[in-house]
Amino acid sequence: MTTLMEILEAAGSLLVGMGGRLALSIAGGLALAIPAVLLGVGIHALRQRRARAVPMEDGLAWRPGAYFAPNHTWLAPGRRTGEFTVGVDDLARHILPSVTSVELPRPGMDVHRGDPIVVLRAGGRTVRMGAPVDGKVMRVNPAVRRDPGLVHREPYGGGWLFTLAPADAAYMRLPQDREAGGWLSAERTRLSRFVESELGLAAADGGALVEPLPAALGEEGWRKVVFAFLHAA
Repeated sequence: MTTLMEILEAAGSLLVGMGGRLALSIAGGLALAIPAVLLGVGIHALRQRRARAVPMEDGLAWRPGAYFAPNHTWLAPGRRTGEFTVGVDDLARHILPSVTSVELPRPGMDVHRGDPIVVLRAGGRTVRMGAPVDGKVMRVNPAVRRDPGLVHREPYGGGWLFTLAPADAAYMRLPQDREAGGWLSAERTRLSRFVESELGLAAADGGALVEPLPAALGEEGWRKVVFAFLHAA
């Protein structure tokens, strides 16, 4: 009887120990998982706040502190001294209904303003975006290679294309902040009028921005829009 009781007591102690270790393991897992979940929620909330903070002008967003080039690319001071982040602006996003692949320039290459150094494929057609200013390509964004849709979804955020070290201060002559917002508004009007007068497509009721989808424009119409707005030097 004594032996049986000892066995039962030992088994009970073993089960209690296993239960305790299991509880500690679960608690440890939760302790690791909860901060990760909270961090993810915090990052998502921060991105939403940043998205809401982007100023709007006549239905188009612009990035504070960025300089806007005539070919609808922007460049803004980056984290590294002398480097500027480059991407496409909100009007280019409206012209490109989707982006399915991205070809980026080679880091270290010297470029001149207007040189076609980024290739975007959208709606079955190809667009070659030029450099906004003279300079040297420093880094590229690998995220847009993995997920080209970032260029369309987050043109001023995760959809940036590359960083550039400008050759001089010529970028300072480009519109910035409220001036950039006014310029984008004027470009919006020009695009709507261009699509109506040059291509014979009527604007939407209420003056909404005309989005010239490649399929609706045809090859010649698409070529005209891209040349007039995205190839401007």
